Amino acid sequence: MDEQAPAVGPFPGEGGWGSAPARVLEAGFDLDEHFARLVRAIDAGRLPPPPPPAAGSVGSMFGRDGAADVLRPGPVLASLTAQAVASAGSLADDELIGVLQAARRMANLAAYQQTVAIAEFARRRQGEFEAARAAGVPVGCRDGEFPGEELAMELVDTGACTGARIDTATELTARLPRTLAGMADGAVDLDRAMTIAARTRVMTGEDAARADELLAAAAPGLRPDQLARKAAALELKLAPEAVAARKELARRLDQRVEARREQSGNACLSGRELDTADVIAAKAHIDAVALKLRDAGIDGNLGRLRALALTDLTQGRNPLDRINPVPAAPPGTAPPDDEPPDDEPPDNEPPGAQAGPASDAAAEATRSTDPAPLPALINLLVPAGTLLGWGTAPGEAAGWGLLDAAETQALVRAASRHPRTRWCATVVAPDGTALAHGCAAGRHPWQQHGPPSSGSPPEEAAKLLQLLRRLNVTLDPIARDTCDHQNAEDRYVPGRKLRHLARARSQLCTAPACNAQALYCDLDHTVPYPDGPTCQCNLAPKCRRHHRTKQAPGVRHEVAHV
Repeated sequence: MDEQAPAVGPFPGEGGWGSAPARVLEAGFDLDEHFARLVRAIDAGRLPPPPPPAAGSVGSMFGRDGAADVLRPGPVLASLTAQAVASAGSLADDELIGVLQAARRMANLAAYQQTVAIAEFARRRQGEFEAARAAGVPVGCRDGEFPGEELAMELVDTGACTGARIDTATELTARLPRTLAGMADGAVDLDRAMTIAARTRVMTGEDAARADELLAAAAPGLRPDQLARKAAALELKLAPEAVAARKELARRLDQRVEARREQSGNACLSGRELDTADVIAAKAHIDAVALKLRDAGIDGNLGRLRALALTDLTQGRNPLDRINPVPAAPPGTAPPDDEPPDDEPPDNEPPGAQAGPASDAAAEATRSTDPAPLPALINLLVPAGTLLGWGTAPGEAAGWGLLDAAETQALVRAASRHPRTRWCATVVAPDGTALAHGCAAGRHPWQQHGPPSSGSPPEEAAKLLQLLRRLNVTLDPIARDTCDHQNAEDRYVPGRKLRHLARARSQLCTAPACNAQALYCDLDHTVPYPDGPTCQCNLAPKCRRHHRTKQAPGVRHEVAHV
């Protein structure tokens, strides 16, 4: 078979490397396949590895769209990368990034090779275990019964880590061929592959294949946390019963309080496998107490004041006593007969000392399984179908992740009972693009609504319209491809309505790969004010770090919206 192909540079001819004449690549020439043939020839011993190129010529191959910048991992790329690293100090910035990306592709190939080896190891131990069980060997004495522990000793790792690697390798090689191929091509790393495998494990074979196709294609362009979020949403959509069962099992068997050392030498206290609504309500209570401490002049930032509130509350102390310290009683004295019991605040105690943001929160929580009332400063995003009872699409609490239908309903009920909670409505297209947004004034306590009698689209639409009328929401269009500047303002700082429209359009910081919630971002003028207007078409949420980065000298910003 002829292994030659038109190419540029030191490529093999009949006389070995560099003997083939340089030619311009033909239209449609597959460079990847060409290098794959070279790799096969090198692996088979028909061709020696390429000689070191002339000094200074390696780096240019790693520039943007250079030959090595798009080369699949293998012996050729490994050789070129090693030579480039040896002269890293002479590389231009884009060449250095190209070398880094090449090294990552090589590492991903190595992870693929490890995965295949681990899967074969697990297959052999599983066969031994099944044979021993069939032969009646007692539990604990069977061959292949402890593959994770055996591998942990060989790899000098924990049994939990190697057990996870075995589970991942088995899932990838058995049901996730696209993700596995992405690892072999250098596009998907081990962490992303483990995320995908963990979320598809409870799916049927058909659903796992669908998830594999979607997630393997998305993985190279998403940060690990973004991929985890997408995978969790897909799992919740395709296997909601399995997700609910896993959560309930973890709540019943794994709820606990953990205390451990931090790397700094301090300590950590945390509750694990708690109900999401309870945790959000508890966090809102701690936040409210911390704000009272800060407003009273207690030293420390909000993070430290939250920690003070947590440690006081978990040790039976009232954190608000730090504002007005209670004098210690003389030794041997008993409290007066008319002193209120410990669980009832005295008449002169500051509001909220015993309860959360609402004064009756603790009492209400004891009478109901719902969390205590909390202000929806957590920015709940609730699909209308889930809210009104005809759908099960997951809701979302900013900073907390996805919520199933039951959690969403519980949080909506709790948030709507708090006097500071306000409702907003955003109409979205089928692809998730925001079309219009409006805000409701005043309080609107929520009561559970049953599903429509037939679940037909007309009835769902009627129920949604009834909700909007009840909230008295007026919707304003969200600018996308064009803007009529109807909501433009003649000032630098946008008003509440314009802020909401901008953040409804972009729920995250618009910097690439940033996951900061728009609610907590600056609203940046894409074209600086006053040259650019204070309008939807010129406002985009930017977290403080990326806002400053955009304004730094030498940074070029391209407008991705109107």
